[in-house]
Amino acid sequence: MQMGMQQASTTNLLSILIDIAFGFAGGLIIFFGPEPVIKYGTHLAMEIMKQTGYGASPFMSLGLSAAPYVVLAPIGGLALKELASVRSLRGFAYFAAAVLVGLAIAFVTKGYFATVIR
Repeated sequence: MQMGMQQASTTNLLSILIDIAFGFAGGLIIFFGPEPVIKYGTHLAMEIMKQTGYGASPFMSLGLSAAPYVVLAPIGGLALKELASVRSLRGFAYFAAAVLVGLAIAFVTKGYFATVIR
């Protein structure tokens, strides 16, 4: 890297949305615990699989046990990748602010999800 050239900022709309989703999923796990959130995630994944036609597959039971992790693992991995690519205090502030917004969304919608998750 040549001197005087700055690295382009890696903060974009997609990374902010991923960080908000990470904070939202983390907030739901904090407020309700991991077991009910994963159970609800499994329910949602089964409904999506039924609507897309994969529910008729004989291998459907293989996918159901891993269904919530198919959503949680990429969100967590992408959020950790975003955190690892932070090269400045400003970049970390964007990451932290987006995660806090996700936690705030989970807190505000806690009443709705209390009726749905449990």
